[in-house]
Amino acid sequence: MRWRAMKADDVSAVADVATVIHLDYPENPAVFAACFALYPAGCHILEGDDGRVAGYLVSHPGRLDTPPVLDVPLKELPEPQDCYFLHDLALGAETRGRGFAGQAVDMVIEEARRGGFDRIALIAVGDAHGFWARQGFVPLGDGLLDPAKGYGVEARALIRRL
Repeated sequence: MRWRAMKADDVSAVADVATVIHLDYPENPAVFAACFALYPAGCHILEGDDGRVAGYLVSHPGRLDTPPVLDVPLKELPEPQDCYFLHDLALGAETRGRGFAGQAVDMVIEEARRGGFDRIALIAVGDAHGFWARQGFVPLGDGLLDPAKGYGVEARALIRRL
């Protein structure tokens, strides 16, 4: 398995993986297509040895005060940008515990630095909070999100300074 840049024809497979992994946080394929169209440099897939998509990473420049709304495609990247936003990282069960998530975080750090950003933001959902803490992310303020964003009560806004 290896990480590679996402291509336009990978978007439907990414949506299929998201459907299996993010049962409580569904996003339609248009969300992934919009992120890819707006910032392809931040989109990657974990390609299995069989050529299938085993995981994905979607990231892009953003703003701390305007995180994306769950299941709503971005029409444009927010301006002015003040952070690099890790929109989604999802790995299939067969890939976990093999270092691929850490590799994805390293790719995000590299892309953020390349873009001149000194911080990375994300919204942690489900049981991923511990993973993100081990990657150096801490709550942004109290970490609480506007319920209108659609992420659920356990979701937290996190930040990592570079």
